[in-house]
Amino acid sequence: MNKPLQNSTSWSDTLKTRKAYLNALLKIISAGAGKTSQTQTLTINAIKAEIVLIDSQLNRRK
Repeated sequence: MNKPLQNSTSWSDTLKTRKAYLNALLKIISAGAGKTSQTQTLTINAIKAEIVLIDSQLNRRK
């Protein structure tokens, strides 16, 4: 029989790590000077929406 994987990190820690990663990614994408393309704008908006979702999930866990 297979043993279940032991996960040492909590779900809150996973969400916090993902949020930090998305914030770093957002800084990299937004760092480019000049005009932004439509794809870049959509990507930035999607990342911001994901960060808001993570924030709401973290607030529910408090």
